[in-house]
Amino acid sequence: MAIFLDTGFYVGLLHPKDEYYKRSYQILTELKTGIHGQIFTSNLIMSESATLVALRTQKNPRAMQIIQQYFIGNEQIAIILRLNEDLEKDAWTVFQELNSKKTDKVISFVDCTNIALCRHYSIEKILSYDDHFDGWLTRIF
Repeated sequence: MAIFLDTGFYVGLLHPKDEYYKRSYQILTELKTGIHGQIFTSNLIMSESATLVALRTQKNPRAMQIIQQYFIGNEQIAIILRLNEDLEKDAWTVFQELNSKKTDKVISFVDCTNIALCRHYSIEKILSYDDHFDGWLTRIF
C-alpha cells in the first residue's frame, strides 16, 4: 500500500490562506500514522511546490525554508521519485490522452507525470485536491 503526494497538499501546509490549509494538516497527521502506507512524491512536485510557496507567501524566507525541510530536510514527508526516459514517454502519452478530451481544462504535464509514476510503481492512491485524477487513481482529499 502506498500514496503519492501532489503539490496542493504541500502548498496547503505552508499557506494559511489556502483553502486546504486545515485539511492538509489533518492529512499530515494521518500520513504519520502509516494508515496510507509508504509515502511518495516526485522531484517535479518539489519544484512546483517550492515555486508556488515562494509566489503565494511573497518569498517569505521561513516558508521557503520549511518547504525545503518537507522535501529534503529533517521534516521530509515522502520518498522522492524521479522520471527516467521511459516514464517521460509514458507521461507524454497520458498528457496527450487527457488533453485530447473536449474540455476547456488543460491538465498539466506534471500531473501527467504523477499518473505515470504511480502506474510504474504500483501506487494506487494520490493525495490531491484536483479531481482530474479521478478514474486514474484513488484520490484522497
